[in-house]
Amino acid sequence: MACFVTPLALGIIIDVVKRLVGEAGIKLRMDILEKMLLGGSLVLAVEHVWHGEVVPYPPFLTAMSNPADIPVMLHEMTYVGGLMSITVTAAWLSILAYTRSRITSRKPVKQLTGAISLNSD
Repeated sequence: MACFVTPLALGIIIDVVKRLVGEAGIKLRMDILEKMLLGGSLVLAVEHVWHGEVVPYPPFLTAMSNPADIPVMLHEMTYVGGLMSITVTAAWLSILAYTRSRITSRKPVKQLTGAISLNSD
């Protein structure tokens, strides 16, 4: 129904935070998290439109047309959307930890000096 709304809202919040923190957002690669959340939300929104759960006229979400379905929709947004957001954030943290470990475990390259001349003069 509306599980895509939670990661969409989190992606928008991440975008705002990324713009506010500036250089720290670049260092933390918040752009990756933002793209993962917004991209996943876009795919889910298209899927919901495909199945007729989202329509181009108000109330936009078909679950909101019947007041009895609103608690079910909010439950789905909270649990399913929340779990998707947590999973995507955990994946981003894993990517961040892996790249940090690769950067810190890199061995310096030894420089060769004087043995080879590249000039043909």
